[in-house]
Amino acid sequence: MYPNFRFIPFATLISICFVGLSNGSPVEPAEDELHHVDYPRAPTTFTHPGVLVNRAQLNFVKAKVAAQANPWYNAYNAMLVDPLASSTRSPSPVPTVACGSSSMNPSVGCFAERQDALAAYANALAWYISGTKAYATKAISYMNAWAGSIKNHTASNAPLQTAWSGASWARAAEIIRYSNAGWSSGDIAAFEKMLRNVYLPMIIGGSKNNGNWELVMMEAAQGIAVFLNDAASYDKAMARFATRAPAFVYLTSDGSCPKAAPINGFTTCSQVQDFWQQYSFPENGIAQETCRDFTHVGYGISSMSHVAETSKIQGTDLWTTDVGTRIRYALGFHSRYELGESVPSWLCGGTVDLRAGKIDFAITEVGYNALNKRLGIPMTNTGILTMQNRPGAKKGAGSRALQVDPSVCSGSMSDDMGANRARIILEAVRLASSAQVPSLHLLIARESNILQLELVLRILLTYLPESTEPKVYIDLLHQIANSAVHAPPQSSPRPVQNGEELSDKEARYQVRRLHLLPLAEEQDLQAGCTDLLSLFLIHRARKIDLETGSILEIQELLEPFLNRDPYLRTWTVSNILPLRRLNYEYYPDVEDPYTLEAFERLEGRPAIDSFLARSARVGGTETIQSGRDIRGVLGPWIYGESSRKRRKTYHDRRRSSLVSPRPAGQVASSKEEECHTAWSDVNDWLLDLGLRDFAAAAETLEQWDGPSDVDYDGYNDHEDLDVDISQTLTLCYAQVGLSMLYANSETTPSTFEKSSSVLRKVSHLSGLDAHPALEEIHTSSVPFVSKDYLDQLSEVYLLHNALLRRNNPMTSSTQASVSFASLVLRSCVVLQKLGNPKSCRATAGLAAFAKPEEQMNELHKTLQKVPVKTRDDNAWAAVRQQILWLRNWQFQASGIENDDGKESTGIFGKVKRMNAEIEMLRALLRASCYDLAVHVYCMQDQRPIADGTLEKTILSVAMSFYDGASNGNRTRGGVRKASEMYSKQHCKSIRSGLVANT
Repeated sequence: MYPNFRFIPFATLISICFVGLSNGSPVEPAEDELHHVDYPRAPTTFTHPGVLVNRAQLNFVKAKVAAQANPWYNAYNAMLVDPLASSTRSPSPVPTVACGSSSMNPSVGCFAERQDALAAYANALAWYISGTKAYATKAISYMNAWAGSIKNHTASNAPLQTAWSGASWARAAEIIRYSNAGWSSGDIAAFEKMLRNVYLPMIIGGSKNNGNWELVMMEAAQGIAVFLNDAASYDKAMARFATRAPAFVYLTSDGSCPKAAPINGFTTCSQVQDFWQQYSFPENGIAQETCRDFTHVGYGISSMSHVAETSKIQGTDLWTTDVGTRIRYALGFHSRYELGESVPSWLCGGTVDLRAGKIDFAITEVGYNALNKRLGIPMTNTGILTMQNRPGAKKGAGSRALQVDPSVCSGSMSDDMGANRARIILEAVRLASSAQVPSLHLLIARESNILQLELVLRILLTYLPESTEPKVYIDLLHQIANSAVHAPPQSSPRPVQNGEELSDKEARYQVRRLHLLPLAEEQDLQAGCTDLLSLFLIHRARKIDLETGSILEIQELLEPFLNRDPYLRTWTVSNILPLRRLNYEYYPDVEDPYTLEAFERLEGRPAIDSFLARSARVGGTETIQSGRDIRGVLGPWIYGESSRKRRKTYHDRRRSSLVSPRPAGQVASSKEEECHTAWSDVNDWLLDLGLRDFAAAAETLEQWDGPSDVDYDGYNDHEDLDVDISQTLTLCYAQVGLSMLYANSETTPSTFEKSSSVLRKVSHLSGLDAHPALEEIHTSSVPFVSKDYLDQLSEVYLLHNALLRRNNPMTSSTQASVSFASLVLRSCVVLQKLGNPKSCRATAGLAAFAKPEEQMNELHKTLQKVPVKTRDDNAWAAVRQQILWLRNWQFQASGIENDDGKESTGIFGKVKRMNAEIEMLRALLRASCYDLAVHVYCMQDQRPIADGTLEKTILSVAMSFYDGASNGNRTRGGVRKASEMYSKQHCKSIRSGLVANT
């Protein structure tokens, strides 16, 4: 799991604040480790706000946004539509954040903490720039919620998790505290206490792991120290940073081997080279994690840049030092390969993991501004990458964009024909700019040898107003794409007007200055799309959305061409169709509809959370629409998401081999891999919903039939899933139902009814025998669950992170697991009626994992809680039948009555039959059901309790009443009960029976 602040829009917003301004467990440091390190000290007085941005920078951005100047205005708007800036979002604090490797196993509060810290930062920025108090209130609510809850961070990723969140908390808190936002002094003090006691100790000691860990830990520690006005912690953070920064980015002046951070304890060059996974260093800018992947390089560069910028605000300019030099070369080196330069064989064996260009998450902005804009250092490649990655930027411009024929637009034409071509191009631009499509159509028909497909499409893309209705130019697109442009009806030739007054030189010069947009954007090129018209249509759709927000207009433009190119159809199905449904059909009254740009940026679990956030409860009513939204929004979206994941398969496999190698001889389950698709995130979401709202999750399961149940609105009906894959994915989905039962802690009758519906759906999805109604489960309709099945179960299978594993015998949808769940559910219902309600999880654990004495104690407790009146023989006879069924789920079906000495399958199955009967007899005697006791324990041919034991039991119960009596009167209380057992005919029958058989 990676720190989400690296790719959300407001990271770019705050990074480009600068543009245009000239101005495992924590490791304790060794005593002498940093003794001789030269590092920037804390200022005498800290500047506030002073973490990453100061007041002048914030005011600069505020003015630019007010003037609607770009790139600031685009970045600000992108931030506001991000789900983290939503006014309806709420904090989700936990006392202990537990994050294992990759924030998994365990993963408790990891995503929530990082996202809430980012949400606080987004709202703080929105408050300062807009002046809208609601943003400040929302930011404060996030900070107060966590300050009042979190106590510690645990598990292997704790230092990294703490740093990721702490860096964002410090930025948000600085802005809110020093902007009159209304944050009370008491709340500020609580937040300071949280940072000082929970965050700072976890990160200040540094880390021996990959460099991005320690760099972000020092970034967070530096920011926290500024907020706390803690000079000592600031100095410690900067000293640690001063040893890690030169050990993360190589300069040739370092020598033949990179520097090593003292904390790592390396003593030889070969140790350092192994750590870097790189064995020659001919160039400046190679990073310690270059041969791991560019994503983690980006994290490290980002943290170095943030520390340098905060240091400058606090009085020490690191940009002009060795730190700035290393950042400059690291940015330039890695930008080259992001922009498509071939990887040399000496670098990482000739292959680097770009992670689909993910070094671009606003990472270059801070360094590019400081080094290029402020210091004037040329940084061409970094500049190109930076411009491409800004919100609203034209991805691909300047790098891998398709280029027009140089003889057409480059200005190289020198004869009269060249000048005439230039004038024709200028006329086409004029007509497109004024939306005179019929005249443009006529010009293209007449000058088709000059106005060819790519050139015309680029002119239309750049100059045709986005407000032009698609129906006006769809026919023209059809004709130029088919190379069969003919003059439109009722048209007459007209001379070229624009440029006639220009000299040949001036006409060619104006063509050179047109700066036509490239058809291709980066993500479409990476996906392998090469059809020029498809590239134009997708790029045009994004421009229309940015300008008008009309998804219906985009749909009108795309529909006539969907059968032209598979990529265009996939893109439309996975973006436009779900976006239309969300914004127009399902939730037309929502105040913050998705933009196409924001929609395309979403991926993985965050996207699913965002899409389904509105569906569980609509408008405060009890209407649940999750099933509809999964079928109509997520299904089409995942169709495209799956394509994106397939394109990253190679990089994902390489990452896995580097980060978490599989033990020798261990082979991944093919079923596990098949389930690990975008649909697995839906399954995770549904399981999480079951924890929050079991009724809503059960209803969703009822509404939706799994990954093969997708509504493509006729666009992709022929793209059915492979039968085997469909069956596997459906079984993975069915597993969610069983997992929900064991994850849910509710014990109400309505919950058990809904659980029964879930089991019916699971049986249907899995092609198993129909699940019987709850009241029928005690009959032979439920297949036998063998003791062998119970013996293979483990408590590990009930851990939350194990519920959806495909090899989990308790939740994988098989006849045995469904039968077991059915019997567990019926047992829950019986226990609830007997006054001892338990969840399915607890009941399954009682049946499968409890020791005999634990089951015996639970049986005893159950009989003590039975809500049945005394002397009610019929009711108590039913109780006995239920208890015996709970001991042996096959009791009534098999007719077995005397199986003493055998373990059975049931929640009391490890209790011997006679011991269970003894407890039952005690309960009957306490309830004064003597006739029933005589009938059951004295009048049967095969008596459930041995004679001697029967007598001892009766005497024991009688004596307990004598001993517990508070009054010696034989007609009252406990003495009366004891006397009845000995003197009344009921007890005489029992005693005579005993005597006759001894």
